[in-house]
Amino acid sequence: MTTTKLEKVDGRVEQLLRKSLTSSQRHAVKGATGWDDSNISRFLSGQQGVTIDRIDELFNSVGITLVTRKYLDAMATMCQVGANCECARNGQGECGSHA
Repeated sequence: MTTTKLEKVDGRVEQLLRKSLTSSQRHAVKGATGWDDSNISRFLSGQQGVTIDRIDELFNSVGITLVTRKYLDAMATMCQVGANCECARNGQGECGSHA
């Protein structure tokens, strides 16, 4: 599987899809979804939607990964307290909590 580094586009799915579908990445999307140029044109103009069985392929082909809010909240907590906190693992509380 080839991974493509994507340029951040304001974090909006629509903008990321439009940028990907109008760049050289268009070929990866076509291969992943089975779409041709006319499907992509219709999708970009709002004349065609994405069928439920193609959502994963479309998102994966442009580097979008969906996660739940619960997952993001947990990651934020782990980043704040330290996912690999040596102090906590040794029974000394959270890192930085002892002077």
